Amino acid sequence: MPAKKDDPDYVAIRGHIPKELFKKFKLFCLEREVDNSQGLEELLREYFEMKDQQKQKGNVA
Repeated sequence: MPAKKDDPDYVAIRGHIPKELFKKFKLFCLEREVDNSQGLEELLREYFEMKDQQKQKGNVA
């Protein structure tokens, strides 16, 4: 399996966040024993799944 940086199905993102949010993110990753890349992917997937569920609930009501 190629490294993510060499995999054409992956892209890099970068941004600046407050230190306190970064500390929470690092703790999230440490608790799950994942690297930053895996942690970010997991959080983004969870966020967008939650948003999709909210949209579906809003359309049903």
